[in-house]
Amino acid sequence: MKNSHFSKKPLVIFIATVSIAAIEPAASWAKEAGNASLEEIIVTAQKREQNQQEVPVSITAFSALELENKGYTSIIDLEKSSPNTQLRASRATNSTLTAYIRGVGQQDPLWGFEPGVGVYVDDVYYARPQAAVLEVFDVERIEILRGPQGTLYGKNTVGGALKYITKKMSGDATAKVKLAVGSYSQQDVMLSGQLPLIENQLYIGGAVAKMDRDGYGDVDTGYDIATGVFTDSEENYEKDVMVYRINVEYTPTEKLFLRFAADKTDDESNQLCGSQSSQTLLTHPATGLPFLASSDPFDGACGTTHKSNVENEGFSITAQYDISDALSIKYIYADREGETQQFIDFESTPLDAFDVPAKYSDEQQSHEFQVNYTADRFALVGGIYYFEGNSAGAFDVVLNGTPYMDGDHFDLAIGGDVDTESLSAYFNGSFNLTDTITITAGARVTKDDKNSNIQRISYNTSQSFPYSTTQGSGFTFGDPANDIFLGASTDISDDQADEEWSEVSPSIKVDWKINEDIMVYLSYAEGFKSGGFDMRGNAATNPNVANGYDPETVETIEAGIKSQLFNDRLRLNVTWFEMDYEDMQLTVQTAQPAPVFFSSDVVNAGTAEIKGFEIEALAQVTEAFNIALSVGHMNAELIEVISAGVDVSSTWEMLNAPDWTGQLALSYDLDLGSAGTLAINTAASFRDASRNFNNVTCSCDQDDSYTLWDASANWLSVDEHWQISLYLKNIEDKEYKTGGYNLGSVNWLSTAHPEHGLWEFPTSSNITRKKPEGAYQSPLFLSCELLSISYRPAIENKGQI
Repeated sequence: MKNSHFSKKPLVIFIATVSIAAIEPAASWAKEAGNASLEEIIVTAQKREQNQQEVPVSITAFSALELENKGYTSIIDLEKSSPNTQLRASRATNSTLTAYIRGVGQQDPLWGFEPGVGVYVDDVYYARPQAAVLEVFDVERIEILRGPQGTLYGKNTVGGALKYITKKMSGDATAKVKLAVGSYSQQDVMLSGQLPLIENQLYIGGAVAKMDRDGYGDVDTGYDIATGVFTDSEENYEKDVMVYRINVEYTPTEKLFLRFAADKTDDESNQLCGSQSSQTLLTHPATGLPFLASSDPFDGACGTTHKSNVENEGFSITAQYDISDALSIKYIYADREGETQQFIDFESTPLDAFDVPAKYSDEQQSHEFQVNYTADRFALVGGIYYFEGNSAGAFDVVLNGTPYMDGDHFDLAIGGDVDTESLSAYFNGSFNLTDTITITAGARVTKDDKNSNIQRISYNTSQSFPYSTTQGSGFTFGDPANDIFLGASTDISDDQADEEWSEVSPSIKVDWKINEDIMVYLSYAEGFKSGGFDMRGNAATNPNVANGYDPETVETIEAGIKSQLFNDRLRLNVTWFEMDYEDMQLTVQTAQPAPVFFSSDVVNAGTAEIKGFEIEALAQVTEAFNIALSVGHMNAELIEVISAGVDVSSTWEMLNAPDWTGQLALSYDLDLGSAGTLAINTAASFRDASRNFNNVTCSCDQDDSYTLWDASANWLSVDEHWQISLYLKNIEDKEYKTGGYNLGSVNWLSTAHPEHGLWEFPTSSNITRKKPEGAYQSPLFLSCELLSISYRPAIENKGQI
């Protein structure tokens, strides 16, 4: 029996909100706006189409129009508008996702570790965070579901789920061309369209996007050890991404729908090189002078190559058959694979002092069979889901300049792979007890089977940095002709590392429709993040590496109100939640004698309690003017963290769990008559301070709080063929850190706590851009973050067969 940490305190905020919402709408406000009202939002959070206001789940949904008006070009932009949500590009990359919802997610993107927030594209689960920073284009809707979604979406949704839904095809032939230019030589081109091959039955469509941007700073490269001089530089924080999509949809009868979808992403952006924020003991070999902290957070120096590459591609096949008006069946098959090569320079100096070249490889296949039944008083969704995948990787921790290695490179080389098979069955049913009270209950039973190969070896090499080569699904390291083998601390085969776990994820919800405009609900849900094996595990110091670590679980109680007030002119949704987070998979790092230096072990060592609330409001003040407000608050506290038999929770904090998040947005639609329409938007987004690592050693681990101010203007022609948009982001020119590493006080590296920081860019009317040669150009009078021009030509529906 698990211990419960749920609070018995009254739901003061929730009860107060219900009281306010139940007040009769004010007639005076209703008269002022005439016929203005908010549009209905349709979501598929419960795997069937429903009005968002009738779903007892905390949801933020973004339509294609809202995404366009706000200028959100990547899913990491969504964190501004979704309370208690953090979406970031992680580990010095442009396309690897770190996602947290309500303080639950995945901090380490290493292969074998599982996410805490599930990402789904057209109901296809993306198992790995690599290439999961999705570009926003040709999209119909994006939904963010907060809280455990284990019943309907399965494992690894303990924090929540992000659903990306692409546009479906219908009607005549269409085409869209979008060109965008912006600060830092940003040049984006997006093409999309559809062509009916058989009228209203067979369509082919697709989209392609190319995103290019110069860096926000420079990385010094070509370091000459003899002279201590840099001979070259490269762009830092630049972008070079290509995305392709193709869809074929066929509706041979009114009852049968078939869809084939394929996509590919190729990210050749430079690796992000963080800035050094404090001085280390590392010195220039030629001069003996120390490497100083960076004066510009967007500039850096890296010892490894600055290039990276991420390729990810896949396809899916969907078949849906409507047996009757009430009953339908659906089958989804998906196949995905990806390759990633990246380099991380932890200490941000040109030396190979703490550099990590890495390669990742993954592939996955999944099958889902689903039944959906809807009647007058009863609705049921059920299905079977099967997943199999392989995730492999290798990296070298390159340590140089140490007093132990006489100038050669000491390397800690780690590699391996994980095979996963997962089978689950689920159901979720809703029954109307009365005309106003509905009970929804469901459960999912999941069985996970994993086996792993793990190899951890140490060696000395005279190479500039070791290299890794793939052999089948595994990896080998180094240069056998030059390397000096120092020993293996872990050598585990899949025969040794083979574990099974079974979990049940139940949920129950009760909602009461007080009237046509107000619904309140109470729910309980559970979810789990899969168990696994520590890919960095040191069997010499932790013999239990082969036994792996168990799943972590989240139990959540949630109460909410969803209301549409004042003649559908005010939408007010409030959610209170309390989460019991147990068997947390925590990484404990322990100092070791040379030449090992440290070991890293993942164990089920923690328990936490997370309480909070979310408020989302949208007011249609007039037919042209609306105000949107979102507020999130969390109190995330570690209750227990056991390390070496001792509770150290007093010195640990929760990751990526800011106390407060919020956004205030204003929008005004101006009718220009025959000249078209102009939508003007502005928003201020706030994010409180948060931690990058659990173990609190100094303030440098913290990302400070910040507020961002954005604005946009979107013009649309009367015939809706032309659109011109101007986006200004971060108008106040804020520089804010979004990640980093505390390297600790290892005696050969630092006297304090040097930090490798990753920053977000300044873009405003007073920015200065640093040129590669180090000169500065004059401040711009107006800095356009993005100027976008779209054209949708009128195409006659010719060529049908």
